Amino acid sequence: MNLTATQLTKLTIDAYADLKFEQPTGLRWQALLNPTELSFSRKNLYQATQSAGTSAPQQSFSGGEPDQVQVDLLLDGTGVVGEPGGIGELLDALLALTKFQGDTHQPYYVHCYWGRFSFRGILTQADVTYKLFDRAGEPLRATVKLSLKEALSPQEVAAEDRPASPDLYQTWLVKDGDALDAIAARVYGDPAYWRPLAAANRLTNPRGLTTGQLLLLPPLGTVR
Repeated sequence: MNLTATQLTKLTIDAYADLKFEQPTGLRWQALLNPTELSFSRKNLYQATQSAGTSAPQQSFSGGEPDQVQVDLLLDGTGVVGEPGGIGELLDALLALTKFQGDTHQPYYVHCYWGRFSFRGILTQADVTYKLFDRAGEPLRATVKLSLKEALSPQEVAAEDRPASPDLYQTWLVKDGDALDAIAARVYGDPAYWRPLAAANRLTNPRGLTTGQLLLLPPLGTVR
């Protein structure tokens, strides 16, 4: 059986009042027509760190920016899908998701999903272009570009990052009294890792650390 346009799974946006997405507001918006285009962006940041005795800096991961999504929608009230009529109310309901809410003092958090696509975040921008009007000036067709940015709770960020994990590249700023075996014990849980740590930083004299020196700490799997 062939599905009609009104029976197809539609892109849906649910609004939430909290960052953990545990408090639904009951507001739900569904697209008349599914996206004409959907783009996803992820950006990582790297910092160049120069280790003692090296000729080129190491590129160390320094963090990432929130994932971003752009959804291109077509709202059409000409009768192509469903009953003909103005799209003003549907468009107003969509734009309301971006407005400041007096009870939470910020716009809603939103869960946008369609098929295998699922994204939780905030609506940062909505660009509307009106394409067609009826004789009374009511909009009959418009394109909307929605920009969404990922929103994670502090607990989710901590669980994903594991900032103290020895499986990540890190750096160590040498302080007065630091010793390589003590650093290895602190970072990797075993002072015997001082040898690969010295090799990673091309240290000919592992006891000759200098206060203020920046050491590169490779991931645990690379120093065994």
